[in-house]
Amino acid sequence: DKKSLAIMYALLTVVLWGLSFLSIKTSVSVVPPMTLGFVRFLIAFIVLYLTTKVMNTDITVDKKDLPYLALAGFLGITLYFFFENNGVKILPASNASLITSIIPIVTLIFESILFKTRLTKVKIFSIIASVIGVLLIINLDFKNLLSIVLEGYAKGYLLMFGAVGCWVIYSLSTKKLYEKYSQLTIVFYQELFGTIFFVPFIFFEKTDFTQIDGVIILNILYLGVLCSALGYCTYGYALGNLGASVTSLFINIIPLVAVVASFFILKESISFTQIIGGILIILSVYFVTLFDNKSSTKEQQESHSLA
Repeated sequence: DKKSLAIMYALLTVVLWGLSFLSIKTSVSVVPPMTLGFVRFLIAFIVLYLTTKVMNTDITVDKKDLPYLALAGFLGITLYFFFENNGVKILPASNASLITSIIPIVTLIFESILFKTRLTKVKIFSIIASVIGVLLIINLDFKNLLSIVLEGYAKGYLLMFGAVGCWVIYSLSTKKLYEKYSQLTIVFYQELFGTIFFVPFIFFEKTDFTQIDGVIILNILYLGVLCSALGYCTYGYALGNLGASVTSLFINIIPLVAVVASFFILKESISFTQIIGGILIILSVYFVTLFDNKSSTKEQQESHSLA
């Protein structure tokens, strides 16, 4: 049935996006960050364009919405991957993935400030837990603060926090678009404009094409075809059939996939305190999502009883 298929797609998305951190780490060692972003999303856009033609999908939008779709492409792709690709280049892939896992918590904070949404005890507890989790991941204490700065990790963490902030602003500013258009339509235009906005940046980067081998090409194809084209489609299907709350529970597993894969494939080490930090962040997001889901279900039941 549709629900079982949606669960399978959600799990597939988790694996694809979790492994993407490893592919970025491998590719960015040879291909500069913004050039990598341009090639990745050019491939993804071509795949999506062909998909819409084969499926005869209507992706027409109102001309007045094009500036908003362009903004979505700039924030959600160009600017986000400026921060993420540069951050992953500096940091271990596992650390970078764990930092991005705080996106739901940061979104929660921004929503409470901008839209005056009420912060429940569970939400406040989750925010505190996620902050502690981040500090544990960074290993921020007086003993190793100097080593973090000297090794350049400080810049990497700042870049990843920039990616988090960028995605939060993107997600909050594009809510109305998702009320009007399908996931595929938004992703199509988002990737079109995002790819275009990458172009000016690549002129400031230099790629040594002699270092590009089969491994790099396969990783870039993986990022473009599977992560940015297929991944967005499977995520959209899961979102449409499972709902935002249930889908986000699956998405929370992405850092776990990235950490485990980084350990076995890239041989990255992760300390016990960083593991605890990652667990705190994942649990904080899980509880926020779980209680929001229960709250929404209760409100729906109450509204049906009044009808």
